[in-house]
Amino acid sequence: MLQKRILATLLSLAVLLAMFAFPALAEEQVKLTYYSTSAEVNTMFEEMFVEYNKLFPNVVIELIPTGVGQGQQEQLASLYASGNAPTFMNIDPANALDYKDKLYYFDENNETWLSNLAPGAIEAGRLDGNILGIPFSIQGYGLNYNKRVVESIIPDFDPASINTRDALQAFFEKLDAAGVPPTMIHGANWSVGSHYLGLTYAVQSPETEGGKAFIEGLMRGEIDIAQDPIFQGYMDTFDLLVKYNYNKADPLVGDYNADTQAFAQGKCATFFMGDWSWTVIGAYENRDEEFGFIPIPWSNDPEAYGNSQVVATMPKIMCVDVSQSTPAQQKAALEMLRWMLTEPAGQEYFIKTGFSMPYTNVRDADYNSMTSSIADYMSKGKTINIGAFVYLTGDAWTKTGDLMLKYMVGVIDRTQLAQGINEYWRNVQ
Repeated sequence: MLQKRILATLLSLAVLLAMFAFPALAEEQVKLTYYSTSAEVNTMFEEMFVEYNKLFPNVVIELIPTGVGQGQQEQLASLYASGNAPTFMNIDPANALDYKDKLYYFDENNETWLSNLAPGAIEAGRLDGNILGIPFSIQGYGLNYNKRVVESIIPDFDPASINTRDALQAFFEKLDAAGVPPTMIHGANWSVGSHYLGLTYAVQSPETEGGKAFIEGLMRGEIDIAQDPIFQGYMDTFDLLVKYNYNKADPLVGDYNADTQAFAQGKCATFFMGDWSWTVIGAYENRDEEFGFIPIPWSNDPEAYGNSQVVATMPKIMCVDVSQSTPAQQKAALEMLRWMLTEPAGQEYFIKTGFSMPYTNVRDADYNSMTSSIADYMSKGKTINIGAFVYLTGDAWTKTGDLMLKYMVGVIDRTQLAQGINEYWRNVQ
């Protein structure tokens, strides 16, 4: 009996010592939910959260996943309306503006780890004067091209040579003549409504204010998009993409995995998409390795802004809810973000997945060819500023994207498309 009492006392002392040595063991379990709109990397977050729980057993994080382009804004609205708001999340800056009264305002004095952000990067999450979220990746998009396929037809191809629509057309004609489908459009409203049509707003000016003023002019009814040369130019180029679309037999299929796999395996030469597609392509077997980006010119002036640039941006920001989460949950979410974004163990998940992170303390990485291509454009100052996207309303890309899809398949003509876009903006509340 005495031995049992001694053993019990020793065990109790051991537990107390462990609690002092590892404070997390002494804390009550905190359950967090994380809502991710980066649907293509759900597995990355799941693995990250399992590892974090091993390091900090008192913190359990549940992923609330979304599908690629599958009503992400509506799902978030439903979560808030039902009283199940995520503790923290990654969302578009425009959505952060929509929920600004429900989100934590980061303070660079309190969250000292923000000093690891690259110069200027914090501005991606500074909205209406407050830091509503923290960026975690630099991403870009344009006309992605398969180097093996293109160079087998056009040796020593230089993507910088595509700086006018005529040059793009001649490029497509050479590919088509060789029996290779020149390009592919992903038949989803988010791709054609946000990423493609959005170029019309962004290319109004290298400064965010230029695109914002254009959108505000549409909302007030002072601008008719049909009269805008940039819109008309991008639609002329869109017609060219539609003509040579790999998916033209079934352009609305919108199967992201099927499209990325077809492109990765060289079934078409180019693909209007971003470097984020590597997170899917990288896992495929029997795929090509080398890819790059081509600008999407809207006119025949090689000096015009947008004709020799690709998009580079920090598209998503990490936010913390304060309207439905407890102080303990908020504290745990902020600590998780610090670990995820600035600790080597957390950053490694992003690096291995192929993300380029806007942090000064990230280890040197041998990035995939897509990410490297975007980085090369950035180093040359050849990028399009899509800061105006922050001012796109929550359903802009879905509503105008649906119009773009109708135009793509000939249900409406360009005049009707412009009328629909005008009507959408004039009725935004």
